[in-house]
Amino acid sequence: MQKKIIKSNYIANSNLDGWLNNHAIVIENKKVIEVINQDSVPQGGSFEVIDFGDTYAIPGIIETHAHLQFSATPDAYEIYFEENENQRYERAVKNAETALMSGVTSLRDLGSPNNLIFPIQNDINNGIIKGPNIYPTGTPITIKDGHCWFFGATVNDINDIFRVIDNQLSLGATHIKIMASGGNFTPSSNPRISQFSLKTIQETVNYCNKNNTYLCAHTLSRNSTIQCIESGVQNIIHGRWFDESSDKAYSFNKEYSKMIVDKGLFVDSTISKHLLEYESKLMGEKQRASNPNVKSEPTLESIINIFRYLDSEGVKIIGALDMGMSRADFNKAAASAWVHTEWLGFDHWKAIRSITITNAEALRIEKSKGLISEGFDADMVFYNNNPAANIRNLVFNPAHVIKNGEIIF
Repeated sequence: MQKKIIKSNYIANSNLDGWLNNHAIVIENKKVIEVINQDSVPQGGSFEVIDFGDTYAIPGIIETHAHLQFSATPDAYEIYFEENENQRYERAVKNAETALMSGVTSLRDLGSPNNLIFPIQNDINNGIIKGPNIYPTGTPITIKDGHCWFFGATVNDINDIFRVIDNQLSLGATHIKIMASGGNFTPSSNPRISQFSLKTIQETVNYCNKNNTYLCAHTLSRNSTIQCIESGVQNIIHGRWFDESSDKAYSFNKEYSKMIVDKGLFVDSTISKHLLEYESKLMGEKQRASNPNVKSEPTLESIINIFRYLDSEGVKIIGALDMGMSRADFNKAAASAWVHTEWLGFDHWKAIRSITITNAEALRIEKSKGLISEGFDADMVFYNNNPAANIRNLVFNPAHVIKNGEIIF
């Protein structure tokens, strides 16, 4: 690949806390070679100089929570069952390209059929279709009639879990996901109920560690969230606190925030999806149906207050949209930075870090992704207006996207 020099008047520095003015990014063999002052750009030579002018460059967005096969509509569950495998694949192809064109250069898929996500990843890697770098889990671990049972990896005991993990890793999974509680999306499951015992979660974490991978756990119930924190599950997905009693919405235990920090765990809040649903509701659009097992819903304010408290205690909250769920469209990953600023009180640079380098840390790819810096993969997105001044300048249609050193547009 020919060496490229990309000029941009504002490039995020390697601390992601300010701009380098009038600099240029030198790219070769899909990597950032160096970031130099534009005055130092050599004249002539065997490289291409591209001037993006008065733009703002940040690292490519890393989306940590996506389901490529879903429609991102209120009836996503029903549509999934109406479509055949070919239609689901075609939808996933379109969703992957949509994500890339919005600035997502890396995407962690947190639950898809094995016969869909691994071929998608392979086709993207081979240049057959366009999309972000994919970090797949494939089929998540669940129980009979449990959350996302229809993907296939239902288990009865710990030996079944070990077999699923072995199979997923052999297919190329970069991590493992377990449905530690029921989910709102699956009508036959109950978000208030834990699907596994503490002992099972602990043994699953240990087996992942032994196999040099990490565990992500979907947790909506209070008990499942506590089980996963105590077990050291590296990525707590949703991290909700549904009380076991249907008469009570939430039972939040503040003391667990310190344990999350001490164990170095990451929490995926998915509250950006709530922001998009909230704004959609204000416009009078159709909303998803409630899970029949949930009678007492927590208020939006209570969810926000929990994550504000966790952040104040030093918990690492990662940007995670839950792409494919209702209103969580594949071009809206930047909404995680919006909500972290507007609802959780992050400063603008911290919000930008929450969709770039912090997410890279959660995915264990922080040595190659998440910064525009020497030796890092050449993944970056350019905006016409300053996101450090107004977080909503992280628009869904950026000016330019570069992935693996290739200018997408």
